[in-house]
Amino acid sequence: SPTVARTFLSDGSLPPPESVRLEEWVNALGSAQAAPDDGDLGVAVDGARSPFGDGRRILRVGVAARDVAADERPPAHVTFVIDTSGSMDIRERLGLVQSSLGLLVLNLRDDDTISIVTYSDDAGVVLEPTPVRDAARIVEAIDSLRPGSSTNLEAGLRAGYAQAESTFDPDGVNAVVLASDGVANVGLTDPDGLAGTIQERAEDGIHLVTVGYGMGNYNDH
Repeated sequence: SPTVARTFLSDGSLPPPESVRLEEWVNALGSAQAAPDDGDLGVAVDGARSPFGDGRRILRVGVAARDVAADERPPAHVTFVIDTSGSMDIRERLGLVQSSLGLLVLNLRDDDTISIVTYSDDAGVVLEPTPVRDAARIVEAIDSLRPGSSTNLEAGLRAGYAQAESTFDPDGVNAVVLASDGVANVGLTDPDGLAGTIQERAEDGIHLVTVGYGMGNYNDH
């Protein structure tokens, strides 16, 4: 969102109001708040009079998490659900997904596992759960991704959760990472209906992370 705003301003126009997203500005600008040393989360609150002279006050609430050393993190089991529909061929969206995955593999531990599911008309398993130490096999699977046609997001999510369930570790990090431009047009396409499935899996300990790619027809709902 800050990048979008900067582009509009540089071109001499105001960004569309719907493009200004508070959470993205907060994440992009960061904070100098120190990590807590007496718990998992630290909260800091400070305020000041509004500079606009309307009798209001501005309140800032900062939240910082405890720093976790790499050797303290439990094993991670990550399932990538990758949109390989035709729209992902627009302006190298799928290529950017591949670059992202390659970078992530370099930053995981050898005992972490990765699996890859793709979806277009239907879903398919490209890589079953594989230890990161077998990096060559993972990179080969990433390089094999090619765009297809339609977008059956529901099928992709269900296949991804099935892979995540096969490696579920109650003491580990269990995550499904959805990489998509969000243009779902086959199967269940209602965001609320998909959210119900996601919530059920979250209660079981499998969490979803969504990463959006593209502009223009990108649909983040």
